[in-house]
Amino acid sequence: MKTTWTTLQSIKFRIVLSSFGFILYLGVILFRSYQLQIPENDRVDLLTEQQYHAKIAMHPKRGTIYDKNGEVLAMDVQVASIAIHPRQMAKDEALMAKFSEILKMPTEKISEKMNSNKKFEWLARRVPAEQGQQIADLKIAGVDTFTEYRRFYPNKELAGNILGAVGYDAKALGGLELALDTYLKSSPGNRRAERDAKGRFFTPFVETRDIYHDVYLTIDANLQYIAEKYLWENAQKYSPKSGFAIVMDPHTGGILAMANYPRFNPNVYWEYSQDAWKNHAVIDTYEPGSTFKSIMAATALESGKVKSGDSFFCENGSFQIGSHVIHDHGGGYQNLTLADIIKVSSNIGVTKVGRKVGKEAFSDMITGLGFGQKVDLEFPGVERGRVSAAKRWSDIDFSNIAFGQGLSVTGIQMTQAYATFANDGVRMKPLLVSKVMDSDGNIVVENKITELAHVMKPKAAQDLGQILKGVVEEGGTGKAAKLKGYAVSGKTGTAQKVDAVSKKYDNRNYVGSFIGYVPTRNPEYVIYVVYDSPTPSHLGGVVAAPVFKNIASEALAYAGVPPDHFELAKVQKSNETVSFGGEALAD
Repeated sequence: MKTTWTTLQSIKFRIVLSSFGFILYLGVILFRSYQLQIPENDRVDLLTEQQYHAKIAMHPKRGTIYDKNGEVLAMDVQVASIAIHPRQMAKDEALMAKFSEILKMPTEKISEKMNSNKKFEWLARRVPAEQGQQIADLKIAGVDTFTEYRRFYPNKELAGNILGAVGYDAKALGGLELALDTYLKSSPGNRRAERDAKGRFFTPFVETRDIYHDVYLTIDANLQYIAEKYLWENAQKYSPKSGFAIVMDPHTGGILAMANYPRFNPNVYWEYSQDAWKNHAVIDTYEPGSTFKSIMAATALESGKVKSGDSFFCENGSFQIGSHVIHDHGGGYQNLTLADIIKVSSNIGVTKVGRKVGKEAFSDMITGLGFGQKVDLEFPGVERGRVSAAKRWSDIDFSNIAFGQGLSVTGIQMTQAYATFANDGVRMKPLLVSKVMDSDGNIVVENKITELAHVMKPKAAQDLGQILKGVVEEGGTGKAAKLKGYAVSGKTGTAQKVDAVSKKYDNRNYVGSFIGYVPTRNPEYVIYVVYDSPTPSHLGGVVAAPVFKNIASEALAYAGVPPDHFELAKVQKSNETVSFGGEALAD
């Protein structure tokens, strides 16, 4: 039969098509085999790993927290954890008795664990390292001793409210421990060993390297001790609800001390209520009272509209604003200069000054000093306070804010503001953490000294310092803060608290405070002392100013700051005492 050209072409086409289909089919089969084979290999590898190796999760070493001078504030100490493999152990009563003797555990409990049918059992967790070594020295088959860690605070209560605590499970519970947990904690650690097909271990557990970071603070442990000492001592006298003291370097913004009352010991954190843990200096908000009058004085001097010697009529102690009447203490005053208004803490005086400089200028100063803004600190729960916009102020609002009512602040904000005055009008970024270093000694984070704003001209800031110096002189509300040999610039505050129920000012509860810097001409420290609801006295000049004096005196001696020669010439050789009798002045 004769084959046509068309038939040949058709046969050829079918052969090519069939070949292509076969190749495609073969490719699909091979690809599917590859897909199935690779995961299966992974699964086999996983099963092999699980069958012949064991991993035990452990709490790895945590980084150390140091003060600015390298003194340890928080550290990990080695403890031991004892593991047994009951199926591999002889049930020896003498051995049980030995374990009981070393670990101070009942023999019955040890017997229960050793007679367990488990492949692995913890005999004891986080016992003293010495006990772990004694167990290891026995060289018993089926017993492994691991190194673990427990958090330890060598100075007990010192800086406890700053540091926070770490729980039994190595979980950060508060303070810097929590805020810096990402750096301080190591990557989760495992201990690894090989075992045979029957699950018996034939190599010892190998410990992995812990990767962690150490933290250095701006806190000086010596200054922290001084601040805590005097804050605590005066608290015993006036029984406040709470209190704090801050010491800052005005030129760097470094927080050198941040003392709290009450204190707590993070080594035994479970013995304290949550209130005792609080760092009141950064998480409490309150009305500052008369310490805020310095902000109005700063506004006046910076604006150039008011000079230190300019006089204001203070209405003999009573001044009506709309339907409201504001008062001065002690019967009031007639004419007072700006310097005297601050010295005697006149409410009417700062109101009159405010009317001359205006709301906008005052609001700009408040903002420039950082009020109403959250201070950028590595600490959980830092508050921002509350200051309303100037356009919303009525005349009485303006007056109230001028003498520290109708707004809320934090301790670190007030300290930052006065540090600006002490630093020739330059506001610095407050610092609590200096640097973070890895376990190889490399700096991974460094908080550098930072200027945030030029708020005042140097001359205006220096003039304010001279005005505040008068507050601690004879006739001022802060004379209890006066130091022999050193000029002090500061301000007292006595702020009524708002009753939580009535929402009205409570004439039985006050916040008493004193804030200042020393020496006036070349300030070394800014120190702020606050007591919440002290009794029987609530005046800042009585309850807080003496604490400032004591902290400042020891801090200056510690730093080796020489006395002011001008002030030395005025010091009497006889021992002087400060009298708190016949209080004619408020605050």
